[in-house]
Amino acid sequence: MIKKSLFLMLALVPTMLWAQFAPEAGVAGTTAMHCDSSAFLAWATGCTIERGPIQIGVTDSLVSYGVDAAALGKADNRVVSLGDGGTAVLTFASPICNDRGPDFAVFENPFHNVPHCFLELAFVEVSSDGENYFRFPAITKVPFDEQMDSFGVMDATLIHNFAGKYEVFYGTPFDLDEVEDNALLDKSKITHVRLIDVVGTIDPEYATYDAEGHIVNDPFPTPFYSSGFDLDAVGVIHDVAHFDVPENEMETIAVYPNPVKDILTVKAENLQLVEVYDLVGQQIMLSENAVLDLGSLAQGIYFVRVTADGKIFTKRVVKQ
Repeated sequence: MIKKSLFLMLALVPTMLWAQFAPEAGVAGTTAMHCDSSAFLAWATGCTIERGPIQIGVTDSLVSYGVDAAALGKADNRVVSLGDGGTAVLTFASPICNDRGPDFAVFENPFHNVPHCFLELAFVEVSSDGENYFRFPAITKVPFDEQMDSFGVMDATLIHNFAGKYEVFYGTPFDLDEVEDNALLDKSKITHVRLIDVVGTIDPEYATYDAEGHIVNDPFPTPFYSSGFDLDAVGVIHDVAHFDVPENEMETIAVYPNPVKDILTVKAENLQLVEVYDLVGQQIMLSENAVLDLGSLAQGIYFVRVTADGKIFTKRVVKQ
């Protein structure tokens, strides 16, 4: 009888309580990427904003904080606000392409308001022609029985594939493998990234919904001229210009074998420094030697940054 009662109690626990996604920046298991990470090869070079209202359903006045150009280049906490339901379309000097791990990251300006962060979220969509867009399957497990107030905080472990998940200077990474395949989407040549502000109200008339049909509850209202998602930057991790450059085309620098199980060799003239970074931009190895022992590292993707003859070269390496 006790076992049966326990089973029934567990069955009644909302499934959202069991969902745990990556935690906040600085916490073990986070996927937050600092803007100084050597993983970033490029940044957005074009941005067009279509601003939304300061408070949807109350006023038609549009937000006015920031300018489109604030979203260009490296994340620097100089932002442009989208307003309720506003959009931003980013373009790049070289198209983003799909490779192992995350392919780009979006930066917003959330701040700590203990115990978590004040977050304003946005949906992320990609296009390879500027006309047909496809959305990352964003998921929220934040309860929506009570409206989060204007300065409410959000537990990062309850949200996934929303831009704005991490605090200022830390980007939220996106992996193109998570977007459903479609004949109208060429993942090897993503030319546009579109961000759409989440209207955080739980009022069904204006609410927005995640990929599982749940209402997205984030701070609302934010009736300010800087309302809604505040876009800082979009950093590129994989792009066509840097994709799979054959090592035999590198006249002065080579890193091999790749994938690697233990010993990694760097071939370079006038080698000065070798640095190894993980996906979140944390330096985990520093050496002046041409031979590195990676045997103790966990399997995954790393970035090897080589300084030689006054030049810097970064290579993605897969650790088996």
